Amino acid sequence: MNKKFGIVTVSLIFTASLSACGPSEEAGGSQESVVRSEDALSGAGWTVLQAGGPAPIRSIIRRSDGWLLGPRSNGHEIEVWASSNNGVSWFRHGSVANNPAVDFGDVTMLRVPGTATIFCAFREHSNGQFRVTVTRSDNDGNSWVYDSTVVGPVSRFVGAPFLFIRGNGDLQVYYDSEQLAATNGYPGHQWIAMQGRNGRTGPWTAYGVVTVSRENAAGALSREGMPTVVQLGGDRLMVVNEGVEPFTTGGVRANVVNSIQSWDGGRTWDYSLRRTVYRAPIHSGSGRRYNAYAPYAIRVGNGPVGVAFCTDEDKGTTPDLASTPPEQRQCHVGYVSTTTNFETWSGTSAIWTGSTQNYTPGLFERSLNDVIVTIDAFYGNQRVMRRP
Repeated sequence: MNKKFGIVTVSLIFTASLSACGPSEEAGGSQESVVRSEDALSGAGWTVLQAGGPAPIRSIIRRSDGWLLGPRSNGHEIEVWASSNNGVSWFRHGSVANNPAVDFGDVTMLRVPGTATIFCAFREHSNGQFRVTVTRSDNDGNSWVYDSTVVGPVSRFVGAPFLFIRGNGDLQVYYDSEQLAATNGYPGHQWIAMQGRNGRTGPWTAYGVVTVSRENAAGALSREGMPTVVQLGGDRLMVVNEGVEPFTTGGVRANVVNSIQSWDGGRTWDYSLRRTVYRAPIHSGSGRRYNAYAPYAIRVGNGPVGVAFCTDEDKGTTPDLASTPPEQRQCHVGYVSTTTNFETWSGTSAIWTGSTQNYTPGLFERSLNDVIVTIDAFYGNQRVMRRP
């Protein structure tokens, strides 16, 4: 996810290693049993809209005039990219922030429905300190002003924010937090935190600091990160995020994709509905599990929840370590969705298998059941694909 051992600057996106992947592997613990399908990836009817070149990374919103808009970090600047043809091609549309003394990453946007107000949240890292910052545009992303700091500066990692508007209008931000885990007596762990406002302005104190997702098993390592939030109906929410195996498989912990649900708009989270969305198969030669990481979830056509993610399961050779920097990993991009309810998940299908350097897929529904995905291919290139 966004933090493992430290910060790694990669081409046109500043990112740390995967946030759920943690400190050096700890020994001990029993292996969790595999209870889901481990099908090999297969084709799913995605077509390429843009094979390479600049585009948003992970986050896309639609402006009030119909343009698509999204961010891309180049390390010391947060670029804004726009499309006037529904994502077929992209052009530069200014920037959110620019500071040579700050490393920016994990950028996400949210537009307030029915308005020209767009919020942009991101991670900042400078002088050994992390913070989650929010900026705001009141003119459809043409210009930006500082809005607030959600958390920080702190020395432990906080980042990968995701903005969400609850049904009652409250603005919430979900993010990775080593700080929250350490405050609760688990240094070296990382949990998903949530803070919110009463409405869309004011301090981020309306909910306190909520623990959204963590491993609860005795002796387990909990490294959760990169949350996305989906509304299932009313105040029923689902968070999908990256994690690591709580106990080792073949001596190491692989990345997995987890989910959890809330019945009260994010105030509390139902751990009886915590699920492993996807766990890759085990490599027979090493006994280690392949990885599934960097997930992004949306509700498709007001029906199932769909999740795009990276996986090295068809690599054939020994799985990458979860601590390997993203640009050094080999992976394809896969897709799973909920089936008869929001607690069961399908087998995998492939979004993209044409190359092995991929990261941070992001899903966006252009219109009902018309979904596009952006995939970071590194070195200034983002691939855009569509599934009608």
